[in-house]
Formats: sequence, C-alpha cells, structure tokens
Amino acid sequence: MGDWNSLAELDPLWTVLSDPHKKFGKWDPVEFFSTGEKEASRVLEMCESNHLKISFDKMLDFGCAVGRMTRGFSNKFRSCTGLDVSEKMVELAEKYNADRPNCSFVASSSPRLPFEDETFDFVFTTLVLQHVPTQQLILNFISEFFRVAKVGGAVVFQLPIAVPLRRRIQLRRRIWALLATIGVSRSWLFQRAGLAPILINGIARNKIEQFVKAHGGDLRGVQRYDPAEGDFHSNYYFAIKSVAKS
Repeated sequence: MGDWNSLAELDPLWTVLSDPHKKFGKWDPVEFFSTGEKEASRVLEMCESNHLKISFDKMLDFGCAVGRMTRGFSNKFRSCTGLDVSEKMVELAEKYNADRPNCSFVASSSPRLPFEDETFDFVFTTLVLQHVPTQQLILNFISEFFRVAKVGGAVVFQLPIAVPLRRRIQLRRRIWALLATIGVSRSWLFQRAGLAPILINGIARNKIEQFVKAHGGDLRGVQRYDPAEGDFHSNYYFAIKSVAKS
C-alpha cells in the first residue's frame, strides 16, 4: 500500500493512465476523466453484445484509484462504490468526484472485500488486477467479485494473459524497491531517476475461464483489450453470477 500512496502523492493521474507524454502532472483532469466516461460507455456496449443484462442499481469499481471509472459509470448507475488499496487515492477520489453524490469511496487492503455477499448488480475492474503481485491473489479477488455480486449480476474484469518473463522481472521496479528500502527519497526515484514500483502480472485465458466457472460464474464472452502492451495482451472477461456462492 505504501508504494501506491507514494504514487498518489507524486503523480496520481499518470499512475492510473501511464501515458509517457502525461508524466509529471501533465494530465488535464477534464481530459483524464473523459477517458473514463468513454471506456464506461464502451464496456456497457460490450456487455450488451455479450448478452449481459445489466441492472443499473449498485456497482463496484475495484481498484478505483482517483475514481476515473467510478465517475465514468455514475451517469448510468444509481449508486457507484469505488474501492482502492491506497488511502491517498481514495482521498483524491472523494475530492475529484465531490460533485457526484451517487459516488462513494472506500479504502481497504484486505484480500476479503469489505462488503456483504450479493451486494452489487455490477462488479467491474480494469488496469488493476495486472498490478496484483501474485496469481493466487488475483484469483482470490476474482472469487471475491462473484461473492459480492448478486445472483444474476454482472462481473466484468480486464486481465493480461501470461506476461513474458522479461516483463515480469522488471528491473527498474526492483531497483526502486531496493533504493527505497535504504532510504532514498521516493520523489527523487520517480522524478529524477525515472523509476516506478508498478509491476505487471497476468494469467492464461483458459485458467481464468475454468476458475470463473468453478466459482459460480457463467462466462458470456471474452474480448481482447490492447491499450499499449506490446509483446502480450489483455482480455476483458464478461460473466454473470449464475449461482449463490456457498
């Protein structure tokens, strides 16, 4: 959580959308949040094309950061909840989205989501699971998505396929961790050394498909998602919760 709080203080919008031309505070907030509105519309269109019937009541945005996608969906859903591991990101989300009374934000680093079973009609995450450090923890969170989704509710998540070893090693992230441990300023590491502690992880599509089915999900579709990933790609997975989790 400490690294995400640090990034939230150093350059929160770039941390969410890491366009090299927008680093060091160059994202215009209006332009930044407009990308969330466009992506939310695109996701809902994909839901329709994959035969997911959406009830526009309560939605969860997992890994909400500053609330880009929470805000993006807020024109459609009665209630939008953003959850993030970083307390600083949640503070910023509340600030940026103060004009959206149907948006609320929660900070939690627990592997168990802080919500009751069958709370949400729509559970969503993008550009988040790929930063979870282990495959087992990624699968844990996907299981949690189905726990907190209502029966008949939609679960939509983005995740890379297996990431090549050289991308998983990520020497620059390891250098950040080493230097930060010995007391080098995170501000210096980010602004002067050009380092960041952001990892990339993924899971093969067939493993995800099997896991979704085993955890009460009816997978309705898989669509490729390629923002700028180079030698690997991501998928959006579209599922409904078909049975209550015991």
